[in-house]
Amino acid sequence: MHLYFFLRGITHQLEMTKIFLQSQYFKWVRINLKTGKEEIKLVQGSLRPTIFGAYEYVFPEEALADVLSMIGIVDATDYFQSKELRLKFLRPIFNCKKIPDKIFKEAAKIPNSMTLDGSWRGLSNCIVGGVAYHVIGIKKDARRVWEEAGYEQEML
Repeated sequence: MHLYFFLRGITHQLEMTKIFLQSQYFKWVRINLKTGKEEIKLVQGSLRPTIFGAYEYVFPEEALADVLSMIGIVDATDYFQSKELRLKFLRPIFNCKKIPDKIFKEAAKIPNSMTLDGSWRGLSNCIVGGVAYHVIGIKKDARRVWEEAGYEQEML
């Protein structure tokens, strides 16, 4: 899954946001072709600069609601009322689509930070004061059989 957005804010806070985004890991589900069983691997979120100064964040499709929670965008009504008209025209340029409202409802139920039971570790969000995310849209990755690797998977 690819999430396209602009970031706006103070330079050092933007740099911190980019570091936080790149330090996140997600479960990535793959089917082992030999065993036919589902396997879960951790994969790092990938932040890429793209055209017009926008960013593309790549992560497993199943983690979309978690990503929105992690960046603090959990209310479609509030978020898109002010920005929908400004960014809607960019979706065809980025070959992406609007995020479905149901995903925002899922994201609102997920805590943006959490602690791990039985551990002193915690998972933090990617919300940095003074930084604003302006989401353009999402694009799905193809899922296919990758014979060379021996898996059926989302082609991140």
